[in-house]
Amino acid sequence: MNKKVKTVILICFIVFTSLEIEAQLTPQTAVKGMMRGINIGNTMEPPAEGTWGNAPVQEYAFDDYKNAGFTSIRIPITWNGHTATKMPYAINKSFIDSIEQIVDWGLKRKLLIIINAHHESWIKNSYTADNKARFDSIWSQISVRFKEKSDSLLFEIINEPYPISQTNNNDLNARILSIIRKTNPTRIVIFSGNQYSNSSELLTAKIPDVNDKYLIGYYHSYDPYPFGLLGPGTYGSASDINTTKAKFDQVTNWSTKNNIPVILGEFGAMKKCDYNSRMTYYATIADQALKHGVAFFAWDDNGDFPIYSRTPGVWNEIKDILIYTDVTSPNQFKSIFMDTTKVKLNWNNRTSVNDSIIVDRGINSATGLTQFARLSPTASQFIDSTVLRGSVYYYRLRTKNSNSNIYSYPIRTDTVGKKGVVITEVKEAPTLKNSFMLYQNYPNPFNPTTTINYSVSKQSFVTIKVYDVLGRDVATLVNENKQVGNYSIQYNANKLSSGIYFYAMESGSYTQTKKILLLK
Repeated sequence: MNKKVKTVILICFIVFTSLEIEAQLTPQTAVKGMMRGINIGNTMEPPAEGTWGNAPVQEYAFDDYKNAGFTSIRIPITWNGHTATKMPYAINKSFIDSIEQIVDWGLKRKLLIIINAHHESWIKNSYTADNKARFDSIWSQISVRFKEKSDSLLFEIINEPYPISQTNNNDLNARILSIIRKTNPTRIVIFSGNQYSNSSELLTAKIPDVNDKYLIGYYHSYDPYPFGLLGPGTYGSASDINTTKAKFDQVTNWSTKNNIPVILGEFGAMKKCDYNSRMTYYATIADQALKHGVAFFAWDDNGDFPIYSRTPGVWNEIKDILIYTDVTSPNQFKSIFMDTTKVKLNWNNRTSVNDSIIVDRGINSATGLTQFARLSPTASQFIDSTVLRGSVYYYRLRTKNSNSNIYSYPIRTDTVGKKGVVITEVKEAPTLKNSFMLYQNYPNPFNPTTTINYSVSKQSFVTIKVYDVLGRDVATLVNENKQVGNYSIQYNANKLSSGIYFYAMESGSYTQTKKILLLK
């Protein structure tokens, strides 16, 4: 091969590589790249930035978003108060300048950015010719101003267009898309159905242009209602989770049928919701979104839906759910306050490809959870025998899969005012007479054999297990349906090392735990 041929080949390779690197971003690739997103809510929507409980956004916030692990940011914007009401409907220069600066902060950090038209009630409530002309002008000015930005900037036509009718919303989507395409022929444009942009409205919306290859559909979900938006009730039953899954099934079926990817532009549960239900909700949304290939954007407003406080740049526990939830994360995470010193944790372990499971704990605060115990990779329960009545305990599970950090959602166990069931003598347990009554174990300390006596006054399924101080199940002594009567079992602990152990007896909803000291 002569030098000239080698040079030509080299030039062709450089050109081809350059084209690959600079290839136009497709909607499908964009959704894969923006999987874990967050909204900058209550910031650019009010009449003046910083008047709805959030200080003006600063550049450092985008470092915080990036460092936290988010890959995309949705910036809700209300243009009405910054746009003239008469022809040519000019947008205030300082306002659009500030929007561009915020966009550039995100693009500079290789984040995918969405800007939209948010609380534009003037056109939603009155879809007149004059208002349509004004809205057209706003999007024409946005399109011209941002036409040179990278394709990592996406346009969302309108947020939750209620009460616009479906017919008018279809018209609005098609008209604004055509305006954007005059200056941004391949920029990705995001559209929704009418009403509050629920999934059902997206399924029946008219596609703005069936020949346009740069469209993404979006929907919002604060379901189940009223839990998500108002706070009452709980979330986490099999029925709740199946309903959430069904919604994702519906939108992904629509996506496959129309070859248009879908994002979940907003979701959340109010901070006044039941804590454990709220954590389960966020984790379930993230889990299902990942399974279905739907990028998700949590609503964060530093108000009823707080996640990130920009001053002084502090995250709460929901951030870790959004970033570290995986389709193999432990789920069905529950806690039981067993007695005055013990909390039992149970969960569903969805992977065996991990080195261990770490139990994190926090006392009276869910922030700054720290490692409390390390368990085997197949563990599915743990007993914390060091709790004190009067405190609130938070727990979370962590593991790794293919070098990726995977978390469960955190749960809270409130011991304040709770009355544990502790049995030291038979006479102290009248409430258990219909289940079983624990007598005693002797000797204690034992070396290495102890006898456990108990009685059953009503036929019941009884389980007796032995745990070490890390809550690991080291022995099952009884696990069967017992008839009424007195029982005695002997436990030989020759295989165990000296130390403190616990045996827990369960029958129905009753659980008692006693300490065993083994001396060898």
